[in-house]
Amino acid sequence: MEQLLEYQDYVLAYRLRALVGGRARPTGYLSISEYAARRLERQVLAKELLKSPDYRGQLRQVEALTEALNFGFWHNPGESIAFLERVIEGGGCGALESSGAFVEGLLTQRERAELTPEHADLVAVYYLGLLRASASYLDGETFTRLRAELEPLREQLPFFVLPQDAPPVEAT
Repeated sequence: MEQLLEYQDYVLAYRLRALVGGRARPTGYLSISEYAARRLERQVLAKELLKSPDYRGQLRQVEALTEALNFGFWHNPGESIAFLERVIEGGGCGALESSGAFVEGLLTQRERAELTPEHADLVAVYYLGLLRASASYLDGETFTRLRAELEPLREQLPFFVLPQDAPPVEAT
């Protein structure tokens, strides 16, 4: 299930980045099979990188794959903070203003119809909570407390992104 949640993390990060646009705009959308192949490629490259004396070229490849996969977007405070800076530069993003706006802005109509209101709210609370926790990263105690509050929610998250879904939301 964790691999499916990781793909769901990717899809929601892609949708959010597409919605924000500008410098946050993601590269092409990956199907679940493309995502899995690139994820494995990144893992192999990262392992090889540790063994290689000339790591610069491989590091660029790992970084490109990390960007394409939105790898660490929700869980790496550095990635989240860089994204939030782009959001601020771009004038904000309505989908980040409330749980309801997140659900309306990032979930497809099918996903909203299939999720219970409680599950939709859980999804929004979890993902917005990750961004909010990252925003507090410089205060280690607050960051640790906020992340600890979110960890149990991940186990409750429903998997709702289906591989055959149409491409995600695009920036307006």
